[in-house]
Amino acid sequence: MSDEPAGGVGIRVTFRRSAGLLRSVRGNLKYLLLLIGVPIAVILIYSIPLGQSHVVEARTLGARLTVLGPDTVWRLPPSTLCVDRGAERNLVLAAGFDGPGCNPGIFAEKDLGNVELRIPSGVQILIRAEPNGSVLLRRLEDQASNTSTVVRLVDDTFWDVGSLIRIDADNWRSVALLEFAGDVVIGQAAVAGSTDYLVEGRFEVREHFLRQYRPFGARNAEPTTVKSGSLYRGDRVSFQPKSSDLDDPPVIVTGFISPQLVRNTLGFDIVISSGFDRSQAKLRVKSFGAREVTIQPSWVDRAVRDPLLVALTAILGFAVTSLTFAAEVRKIGQSGRG
Repeated sequence: MSDEPAGGVGIRVTFRRSAGLLRSVRGNLKYLLLLIGVPIAVILIYSIPLGQSHVVEARTLGARLTVLGPDTVWRLPPSTLCVDRGAERNLVLAAGFDGPGCNPGIFAEKDLGNVELRIPSGVQILIRAEPNGSVLLRRLEDQASNTSTVVRLVDDTFWDVGSLIRIDADNWRSVALLEFAGDVVIGQAAVAGSTDYLVEGRFEVREHFLRQYRPFGARNAEPTTVKSGSLYRGDRVSFQPKSSDLDDPPVIVTGFISPQLVRNTLGFDIVISSGFDRSQAKLRVKSFGAREVTIQPSWVDRAVRDPLLVALTAILGFAVTSLTFAAEVRKIGQSGRG
């Protein structure tokens, strides 16, 4: 009995069979290469992505929105305006406050009726869901501005930087979709004491390929989802320009916010999408205990999800198998005549 390991014998047999197969198709090798290479090259060219969009759907306890472009208009139900007291803050009263809503030591409250909130470009807002189901809209410092943009609520009432709009749980559930366009960050980095974290969600990366554009195809063809995945508690989601140049403008995404209609379910829903005309955007996800990563599909993702490439791969596989079988039959026939 030979002392050679069985693995070594198997490898040698495989090499001998491979060498025999190459010899059998040696005369047709150039045709074989053309048969395989040309269709693959054509499909890869046709599958060049010319447009890319990202879609994110999440339930979160907090999100930061910077309105960019046209004014955003939100129709809000009866709510409470919490105006920062400024120099008149009562820090002793503030330190003893441990409830939902506006801290009376820091804010003075004013009841509002139904409000049409018109938010100009450049205004930043922090949306936060409270444990009791109410929602806080906090106005942050305007982006890249030395002066504060005036936001009028009703009559002579204004929404100043640092002030809050509080919508109680019952009124919040009656809110229609709140649409927006701008720069968005969903959730916050998960650290001790975080209250605005993402709860759960998912993302998709969709692409239009060259063949879907005229003259190859219809421009309004349905895009192909080339990559998807789940978002987990504590993730932070944001969009950034593809270039790392700090002078690049922020990525403008569109989306909407909606309340959770199921009682005792924390957070609110948010859906955002980057349009195909903003294909230079990149989706960034920061998970707890990990570095921030860029979600970017590879050619493998495209090949697996592209139905045309999958179909032609199967056809090519069948063609190669048929050619190999024909070469083996021819070789056997020549051996029989010999």
